[in-house]
Amino acid sequence: MIERLLEAFFRHIFLIVLPLIVVPIDVAAFVLSTPAQYEATAGMWVEQATYLSYSTDDVNRYLSPSQNQKNRLLELMATKSFVGDVASRTKLAPMVSAPDGDEQLRQLFARDFEVIATGDHLLSLHFRAEDRDLAVAVLDAMVAVFKNRAASDRYGQAQVAITFYQSRLTETESELASSRAALAKYLAENPSVAATVSRVGIQVASVDAQFGEAQRRVEASQRDADNARASLDRAELDVAAGVQGLEFGFRLVDPVEASATPSRQLKKVLIYPIIALIVGVVLSASLLLLFALSDHSIRSLADFAPDTVILGVLPRLRPRGIGRRAGPDVTRRAIGYAAGSIVPSGKREERRAS
Repeated sequence: MIERLLEAFFRHIFLIVLPLIVVPIDVAAFVLSTPAQYEATAGMWVEQATYLSYSTDDVNRYLSPSQNQKNRLLELMATKSFVGDVASRTKLAPMVSAPDGDEQLRQLFARDFEVIATGDHLLSLHFRAEDRDLAVAVLDAMVAVFKNRAASDRYGQAQVAITFYQSRLTETESELASSRAALAKYLAENPSVAATVSRVGIQVASVDAQFGEAQRRVEASQRDADNARASLDRAELDVAAGVQGLEFGFRLVDPVEASATPSRQLKKVLIYPIIALIVGVVLSASLLLLFALSDHSIRSLADFAPDTVILGVLPRLRPRGIGRRAGPDVTRRAIGYAAGSIVPSGKREERRAS
C-alpha cells in the first residue's frame, strides 16, 4: 500500500500539493486584506438583589447570573426587533429600513459582536467597527436597550399578575359579601338562632346545620379574599422591587471604551490560516487516497484476484551490459568510416601524394 501511495504521489504531485499551498495562501490573503477595526469594550455587573424579595421564576438557578443574562442577550440578538432598536439609535439606522437591512444587520452583529461571561457576575461586551465612534455608539445603545427590555419584560409580566389578582380579589370579595348577606338573612329569618348565637357563640352550628353551612361559606370566602389580597400585595411588591433592583442587577462597572488604534482580530490572523492549512492537508490526503485507490494497475501477482487463472509469467531479464546509444556524432563517424573503407587503395595513395 505504501508503494502505491508513493507512486500516486509522485505521479500526481502537482494536483496533490496544490490544495496544500493554494488554500492557506488564499485565506491568509483574505484575512490580511480585511480592514483594521476599532474594538469597543464594556463590563456589566449582573446579579440578583438578595435583600429584595421578588420572583425569579425566569432565571435558571443552576446557572450563574452572568450566564443567565448572556443567554438572554443572545436570544434577544436573534430577534429583529431588538437588533433594529439598537441600530436605530446609531449610524446604522438607514439599514433598518433597507430591503435587505435585517439580514445585513444580523450578519454584522454575528461577525463583530461578542459577549463573554467572565466569572459569575461579570459580562464583557465587545463590538468591532471601522469607525471608532460607531463602535462606541453601538455598544452604548446595546446596553441601554438591553436594560430597558429587561425592565419592560419584568414590568409586563408583573402587570399581568396584578391584573389577574385584582380580578380574583374582586370575585372573592363579591362572594364574601354574598355569603355574609346570606348569613345575615338567615339570622333575620330565625330570631331564635340569632339569640342563641349572641348568647353562646357560633357553637350553635353543631345544632343548626343550615347556620353551620352558611357560616362555613363565610369563612371560606374570607380565606379566599385574604389569599387574593396577599397575592396582589406580593405582585405589587414584585413590581416595585424588580424595578428598583434592575439598577442594582445591571450595573455598568466598566464604561464603554474603544481602542486608540485600529487592529485586526488576532483570531482571524492566526487561527484562520492554521485552519486553512489543516483543510489543505486534509484535501491533499484525500486526493492522494483517491488517486491511489482508483489506480487498478497490476504490478505483481498479489494484485490479481484469487480466482484469476495465470497461464504464465514472463521473467524479468537484466542484461549484463547496455550498449552505447547511437548519437549524432557516433552516426557521422560510422558513415565516414564506411565510406573510407570502400575507396580503392590507388586513389588513396594518389590523394596522399597530392
